[in-house]
Formats: sequence, structure tokens, C-alpha cells
Amino acid sequence: MNESVAKEAVILPVEMGKNGKLPEGDGRQAILLTGASSQIGRCVLRRLDVERRAVVAVGRRRLDGMAHSGAQFIECDLAQQSISIPHILSSVVHIAGIWLLPPHIEALYDKGVRRIVCFSSTSIYVKQESSNSGERDLVQRMLAAEADIAQRCDALGIEWTVLRPTLVYGMGIDRNISRAARFIRRFRCYPIAFGAEGLRQPVHADDLADAALSALSMPSAVGRRYDVGGGETLPYREMIGRIFDTLGLPRLFLPLPFLEHAAAAAGILLNRPEVTGEMVRRMRRDLVCDNRPAANDLGYAPRRFLAGGKTDLGLVSTNDVDTRPVA
Repeated sequence: MNESVAKEAVILPVEMGKNGKLPEGDGRQAILLTGASSQIGRCVLRRLDVERRAVVAVGRRRLDGMAHSGAQFIECDLAQQSISIPHILSSVVHIAGIWLLPPHIEALYDKGVRRIVCFSSTSIYVKQESSNSGERDLVQRMLAAEADIAQRCDALGIEWTVLRPTLVYGMGIDRNISRAARFIRRFRCYPIAFGAEGLRQPVHADDLADAALSALSMPSAVGRRYDVGGGETLPYREMIGRIFDTLGLPRLFLPLPFLEHAAAAAGILLNRPEVTGEMVRRMRRDLVCDNRPAANDLGYAPRRFLAGGKTDLGLVSTNDVDTRPVA
């Protein structure tokens, strides 16, 4: 492992089993979950709790009320620390930045890991030619990490799968759907670019959790990369309109000329690098994917957009997220 991850992580024995040990559930070895406090991570934890699977969760901060009755949490910055794991593992679900995984693969192999499912993004398709250098750099980091993971895993005999989601929502903590919902609740309107009819395929975090756990046990998913979008394709304007509907508010759009220039200025003034003119220009572009390979290999069947109503916007408690399939 390189010097940038030489420092050991801190193990926090929180929410352990009744005997003070990591519960073994039905006898299967523990799953390592990175990015446990992310919206996908929270959904994975809930599903693993239902399955009574032993989990070692890794993150930079502990999730209050961790949604797993027997998960052990390891406080760890994967960019700076090695993962000190006192248990033999079976597999990894990596939700943290994909570029953080490669330096840890050999150590995970030594702990017994022979299966890894990790998340990248369909942004690799749409941001390669972005006018924003930060977005272009991020795409290159993701692509390089995907290739590095495949090479290292193949050399060690670790089976791997990469999932590339589209626009993720569902827990009220994302920077897209939930941010739009907060803006609409506050101002009762939404600024939009002229011609904002680019197609979107928002995907619920719990559907991605289901896909990740399915991939762990599917031989057909080994060595594959899957694009995974939501169960409904909508023009950008209609997607935002559904948020108004879910909030019980009349749809009120403010088509603004030169909105991309205003967004770029706001991003600089407010020190919000994710707010860019490029973000506004993408309102006119189609950002969708083909779910069929994931459906064929993983049984992937994502729900319709905002099928859970206000719960999907984080406006209702998500402690009891329904993990049943949604038609």
C-alpha cells in the first residue's frame, strides 16, 4: 500500500451484537461496506440488517442511528488511512469515491475478500467534454480507477463488478433532487433554462442497494460494468414538475435567459464548485442509460420516480424505508 494510506483507521465498537462481538448472522462472513453514511450506504445497511448479514461499515464519520442492529463501524478516511479490520471478510460493497478503492485491494485480499462490487457513475459519458475542468478531471479519475480495479482484482483472483448510476435520490441528502425540492419549498418556484427538455432517469438509492447486493451473488455479473438508471425516463422540466406535485404545490417555472452565466457566477461567489454553467446547459441534454443488461443479469427492476412520495425527498422519516420491489 502506498504512503498516502499508511495511517491506520480507528475502530469504533458501536452497535455490536448482544455478546459484544460482531454477529455472524447465518454463518456467512462479514461484508465490508464503504461510504456507509451515503444515501446508498444507508439503504445497503438496512437490507443487510433484514438479511441478518454481519457488516463492517467504513466511513469518515459514524452515521447516527446506524440502520443495522449489529454493524461494526470503522472511522476511516480511505484517502489517508489503511483499513484495520479484525475480521475475515467475504466481500466488499464500495460506495465511497471509486478512486479511493485501488490502494486497499491487496490488503482486502489478505483479509479474505474475493468479491467486490463498487460504484462509479454515468457521468463518465456526459462530462468528458465538459467546459468545467473539475468535471473533466473527475471523469478521468473515475475511468482510471475502474481500469485499476479491474487490473488489480484480475491479478489477485478477486471477482469484481462496477455499477454506474444515473441521477441518485431517495434519502433527502443528494445534491440534485433534494436540493431542488428544498428550493421549491422555500421559494415556491424553480428557475429553468429555455429548452430544458433533456431526458433524465433518476434512480432511487434503495434500488441501487438492491442491485449491489444482487451483484454480489450473481456469477453473470463478474467482470462486468452496468449502467443503472431509474424506472422512468422524464424530460428535465417534467422531472422538476413531479417535485412540485409531490410537495403539493402548483408548478411554477421561471424560464430565465442567461441562466448558465448566473449559475456560474453564483457557484464562484458562494464557493459551491458543483454549481456551474455547465450544469444548466445539461438541462437540454439527454442523460439516460440502458437498464436492460442489469435487468437481464441482476434482475434489476427500479421503481418509478418519486413513487414513495415525500419520503423520497427526505421529508418523512426514512428509518423504515420499504425495501420491497415497487411496480
